Amino acid sequence: MKSTYQAGAMSHKDDRQAEKEQLAIFCGIGRILTSSLNPGEVFRRVMRLIGEHFSPRNWSLLLIEQGSGRLRFEIAMGIDAERLKDFRLEPGEGIVGWVCEHGEPLVVPDVQGHPRFSPRLDQHLGFVTRSVVCVPLLNGTNKVIGAIELINKIRPATDAQGRPTTSEGEPFTELDMAILSSIASFTGIAAENAFLHEKVRELAMVDSLTGLSNRHYFNEVYRREVRRVQRYGHSVCVLMMDVDDLKRVNDNHGHLVGDKVLTILAGILKDSVRQSDVVARVGGDEFVILMPMADEASGREVARRIAERIETWNGKSLLPGVRLGLSIGIRAAGPENVERLLLNADQELYQSKDLKKKPEELTSAEQMRDYLSRTLAGDD
Repeated sequence: MKSTYQAGAMSHKDDRQAEKEQLAIFCGIGRILTSSLNPGEVFRRVMRLIGEHFSPRNWSLLLIEQGSGRLRFEIAMGIDAERLKDFRLEPGEGIVGWVCEHGEPLVVPDVQGHPRFSPRLDQHLGFVTRSVVCVPLLNGTNKVIGAIELINKIRPATDAQGRPTTSEGEPFTELDMAILSSIASFTGIAAENAFLHEKVRELAMVDSLTGLSNRHYFNEVYRREVRRVQRYGHSVCVLMMDVDDLKRVNDNHGHLVGDKVLTILAGILKDSVRQSDVVARVGGDEFVILMPMADEASGREVARRIAERIETWNGKSLLPGVRLGLSIGIRAAGPENVERLLLNADQELYQSKDLKKKPEELTSAEQMRDYLSRTLAGDD
């Protein structure tokens, strides 16, 4: 009788311990989901907590790629996890593929002989999967965007010399699946909110017509680059640009054609710069390129590439009656004069525009003097 009582008490104690552990993990999830609006950070923190609670040998968060529908390992943790970085699973492949296709969780205590198990991952990593629990990752509209998969429970152990090690634990259970499903539900909604926040922030930084960065983003990056120049002493180059005769294009061909001109020029600018450069549309017909760690010669080389691409486009007569043109002001600066960089580039831009004008279009004595001096210099 005493033994039965002791067994019951022990069972009750185990139940209370399990409840405490579940409460702890959900409290942890709550803190994670309210602590960041960065999707990657939300995923990483959730996955670390999952690893601590479930003790899997390997565990992964997979997302469905748009277009191909394949599953990529957004986050992979555990032994040899780095080898999964470029690995992809085909739509419907394996247990995780089935879970994503059907939107239902699945626990498999022993995968050997299971019809939905695919050995391709085992072959890639060189280990044996025994037990799997996998749950779908759903967004706020209950659409499956990926899955969380845990492979092989492990438990602490010691080797023959008494050193700490691990050994295969018990299979995953229905309770594990239920807890993991709840975690995935909260995570999916939080991730969607984070993605939406990121998208809104991105849209606030992008020009809707051309897809280039907008003035707000350029100003932010420019201020940061000025601080770098002042701190580290390197140079930075800016190209200020203005579309030639855009008003005439709008008046003669309509604003849709004018918008087309802007998008074509935006594409030419993007194709002409380095990956580290920032290209932005900062006004109706105004563009700017920010070139970190570049001198004026580098800026003039970019301007040359832009001019060549514009000339190539004009030679194809893709828009009848329309010729593309850009006036460009180029200036570079170091720590001693970076504060005046935009002003100097802007002045260079308007000198460039004045040079393109016909004498009868000049409106001041200063413009005429500049026009004559540049024309005579060109003749020399």
